[in-house]
Amino acid sequence: MNTPHKPSMLWMLLSLVIGVSCTKNVSLTRLAPAEISIPSHVQRLLIVDRTEPESQGFAIIEGILTGEAPFEVKNAIETTLATIQQELNTSPRYEVIRARGRLKGGLFSQTFPQPLIWSQIESLCASYDADAVLALEKFSSDFIVTDKKALIKKTVGTGKEAKEIEVDGIYAEGVASVQVGFRFYDPVNRNIADQIDFNKTNLWSAEAETRTQALALMIDKVRATQVVGQMAGASYARRVAPMYLTVSRSFFPKSKTNPALGHGARLAEVNQWEQAIDTWIKGLDAPNDEKTAGKLAYNIAIGYEVLGNLVLAQEWAGKAYTNYGFKKGRSYALNLTQQIMADELVRRQLAVE
Repeated sequence: MNTPHKPSMLWMLLSLVIGVSCTKNVSLTRLAPAEISIPSHVQRLLIVDRTEPESQGFAIIEGILTGEAPFEVKNAIETTLATIQQELNTSPRYEVIRARGRLKGGLFSQTFPQPLIWSQIESLCASYDADAVLALEKFSSDFIVTDKKALIKKTVGTGKEAKEIEVDGIYAEGVASVQVGFRFYDPVNRNIADQIDFNKTNLWSAEAETRTQALALMIDKVRATQVVGQMAGASYARRVAPMYLTVSRSFFPKSKTNPALGHGARLAEVNQWEQAIDTWIKGLDAPNDEKTAGKLAYNIAIGYEVLGNLVLAQEWAGKAYTNYGFKKGRSYALNLTQQIMADELVRRQLAVE
């Protein structure tokens, strides 16, 4: 039986099938919609660093109070902006460019500076042939290390004589955090399309017999701040652009009563998904118990999802449940309904005026 297969460009096959005990897995990549929709006339996006201190003296004083050297923060800011640019470049939504230099703004600040005036935004867009400006407008960070006495494990002896014992030691934790603020300026509509704070934290730990040894094993402050800056940059990219993500699906590889299930699975393993679907559909014509028929219908749904046809995938997942009582089909059908809605939103977000 030949059924038309209409792939969606929002879905792509990522990896080969990997065998597990009762099912086999296939990984897919798809475009997830952005958290907010930016007007479609914005195609060429300029990224601006607006974190230059109002005065060098102010930056030095603030650095002393916070324990942060301005050059350390500048490196973290650069990492944050580089991450935003890299992440946005993986999305088909924008062409992304970086502005040269820095504008005065909110280094070490807990609040947003006054918005840039529209003549500045229009001048920046004209200089870089951009449609909109994404500005990092405030940035502050912190790194706190604590330690406490603890029993730690230590290997003593060598070879066959080696054994693990517990000794008194030090357990240290380092927590890095950043607070960053972004504004998205749309000069066509003369509005701020987005303004948001991001707070990101991450924890590292190390243990050793002495505090000095434990701290030596800990990530250093500069690198820790860069890591959480990267996390903030990646989070903001997902907010304003559809981004690729990986999902894993499981299908059934064999049946004691119907060889079509296993035959189709082997075709799927070598990426012959259309032939696999045809094999599973033909397998439904044979006498089957409800469980085997449900697995066949469920596998057919997986096959259509791999090929990018979510409508047929949702239809067959629903059949697995409604026709054959296969419970996994119900949750899968609901999941696919949500994916169809998400794909439609992605299409609208990628539409060009």
